[in-house]
Amino acid sequence: MDRYDRRYGALNKFIQECHKAKKSSHLPKKPEKLGVDPFTGDPKDTQRFVHDVEIKLDYFRDSLVKEIDKVSLVIPLLRDTAKEWYNAIHPHIKKDAAKRRGMKFDPKNELQTWEGFRKRLEGSFGGHLDRNRALREWSQLYMKDGKVDRFIDELIRLAAVLGYSGEFVKDRAGMGMTDVLNAAWSMKTPHPVAYMDYLDLLPQTGHQLEDASNFRIQVQKEPHSAKRAKGDDRHTSERKGQRKDKKATGPLQQKPGNRGQGFTKPAETEHTKMHRNVPQTLIAQR
Repeated sequence: MDRYDRRYGALNKFIQECHKAKKSSHLPKKPEKLGVDPFTGDPKDTQRFVHDVEIKLDYFRDSLVKEIDKVSLVIPLLRDTAKEWYNAIHPHIKKDAAKRRGMKFDPKNELQTWEGFRKRLEGSFGGHLDRNRALREWSQLYMKDGKVDRFIDELIRLAAVLGYSGEFVKDRAGMGMTDVLNAAWSMKTPHPVAYMDYLDLLPQTGHQLEDASNFRIQVQKEPHSAKRAKGDDRHTSERKGQRKDKKATGPLQQKPGNRGQGFTKPAETEHTKMHRNVPQTLIAQR
């Protein structure tokens, strides 16, 4: 009996292992790379690249369940201008990059999906019309207060599309930043030589200015609130004092039924004296 149980247990274990092996053999395996020719940022090559990538993603659709996995396979295929373009949107895709830039990371950003990534890629490298539009945006690019991250992202994106780099990009950054940031940036020396390091450090200075501005606004609000609260107390005291003075100097007003200071009790009649301790109901019967 023991021999039979042992043989049955061994056979059952073998069957379970076979089922596990069969099940695991059917699980799709994530690819390490897509096997697509790299993309350098040439607008004439954009459609070819997008088409080849989508064919591969469709082939591996069972294993690429998460959208971020698709984007992660596309990123290594970017070269030259396309790689510089990606550096602008890198903090919106990777949390560590956003932390280094001092930016707030949004885990639901559309750039973390292949659909959103593809649209941005086609919008940046779509052809001559997109280049003309990029030239207009480059000449009209100016920073708004509290929007240093957006300004830098657009600057890097347009520089990648137009093929600009080096001092030309740094000069455009200086022309487009606000006067307050320009003054603070001038005091922060020495500046990085590499233009990408230059653009990485610039948002940090902008964030420091924003934090300082928010702190000053908060400090200015607190004394004003305290002064207003103190003023309210003073006005309340004055109103209370006015009510007291009015009571002291005004005419005496008596409520109906209350006996005031000048009230005189009428004299009792003989009838009242005789029936003083007699209940009212008996008096009425009499």
